[in-house]
Amino acid sequence: MHGNITGIDIGMDHVTAVQTGSGLKGRRILAFSRVPLDNGDLNEALGSLAGRMDLRDNACLVTIPEGHVSFRNVPMPFRDARKIRQALPFEIESMLPCPVEDLLIDFVMTDSRSGGVLAAAVRRASISEYLEMLQSHGIDPEVLEVRGSPLASWVLKQAGSPENMLLLEVGNRLHTLVLCLNGRIALIRSFTAFPARHTLSGSAHSAIRERDELPPEDREAFFQSLSTAVHNTVHAFLSRAEDRDGPDKLFFTGEGARDPASADLLTRFMGMPAEPVDVAGDKKVRMEGSIAGDWSPELMNSALSLALRNARSEDGFNLRRDEFSRESSYLGLRKKLPKIAIFLFLILSFVAADMMIEYYSLKQEYETLTRETAAIFRQTLPQVTRIIDPVQQLRVSVEEMKRSAASGPGIIPSSTILDLLQEISRRIPRSVHVEVRRMVVDPETVRISGRTDAFNEVDKIKNDLAAAALFGPVNITSANLDRSGNKVQFEITIERKR
Repeated sequence: MHGNITGIDIGMDHVTAVQTGSGLKGRRILAFSRVPLDNGDLNEALGSLAGRMDLRDNACLVTIPEGHVSFRNVPMPFRDARKIRQALPFEIESMLPCPVEDLLIDFVMTDSRSGGVLAAAVRRASISEYLEMLQSHGIDPEVLEVRGSPLASWVLKQAGSPENMLLLEVGNRLHTLVLCLNGRIALIRSFTAFPARHTLSGSAHSAIRERDELPPEDREAFFQSLSTAVHNTVHAFLSRAEDRDGPDKLFFTGEGARDPASADLLTRFMGMPAEPVDVAGDKKVRMEGSIAGDWSPELMNSALSLALRNARSEDGFNLRRDEFSRESSYLGLRKKLPKIAIFLFLILSFVAADMMIEYYSLKQEYETLTRETAAIFRQTLPQVTRIIDPVQQLRVSVEEMKRSAASGPGIIPSSTILDLLQEISRRIPRSVHVEVRRMVVDPETVRISGRTDAFNEVDKIKNDLAAAALFGPVNITSANLDRSGNKVQFEITIERKR
């Protein structure tokens, strides 16, 4: 996609937006904002976001909060996406708490071999209300994603990322887990986790709400409880599958990732390497210095990965389908018209410039050929003073010469003077240097007088002319040295065939 793309990540506590623009080598971060959801008022938060960021002419991708989405892992007997989309509602109908007709369902493939899918179901009424609220603030998303999916897809595409991995977003109240197996998203779960027996102190609860650093004893208890919940969720999922290896690495982000001890604690309690995510470190992402100073990757990763998602790709969820599909409107086309007009103007300008250059070049060549033709015409027909169409005038002159040079009575019609001259010129060898001084053509004979270098060359000329089909006997009338003694003067008589 080109132009400005904004990823808007809507969670339980905050609305986070990252606006990107197209650059020469990828995407450029233009602006970002994070708005708290006071008392869960999404409408107020969206209004505040629209006031902080200019979202006009932006392509927007938005996530839907976890509380609206229900996930189901479903085995399918085939891998064709069209067939899966037709059969999926019937496969999960018995697993759902409400009629399947009231739900909009999308899926991602979880196993390329067996054809299993991870289905995400959302009430159609919730999507309708959600889109109406977004559009009231000028946000008309091209994609309606599921939280966690864009970031997991981004991590999987990075060099060195294992195919079996965990992605964990540590929030204030709600945590999101994404399990990836064989390079595909296999499980998405959201849950709450507190230390065992809820032993957090009052100050610790306040610290969580205000994102301050937890006391050491409460921090360790929190991450231990969180790791236990993650471990139990993954173990329960893997126990139902055959030939499934567990994750090799944990990637984490969110509010909890801001704690300096989070990586060490998660590594210890999860029993695997834990690494924080930084989407802004992507080589295809560029960030200005003024933005980098306030940037917090733990809080912006989800929104940035959403902005980097290809809206036309099937790699991920998109709950904006069926009756909620986004149609191209006249207003959107009208906004693009100035850019289209500029693009067409540039193309037409280049085409016109190319045509003008080509026309000028052809005109110069034409004028040069015209001058050369006129020069040849004057050399050939010096008696003609007025040149109108030199090519046609030369043709007429040649025809007149042919008619005037027609043979007299008793001579074959085709044997014109021009034919005789052409035959004589063709028969005299190029190796013989001959200078013709006089030629007399009459109806019966042709007499040629001239000079050459030696007597044997005179014989050679005579023999070659005698072989011509237009000529009869050829005789050497005379052959003598000239006054200088260096040249041979000769006269040859050729009888013309009747």
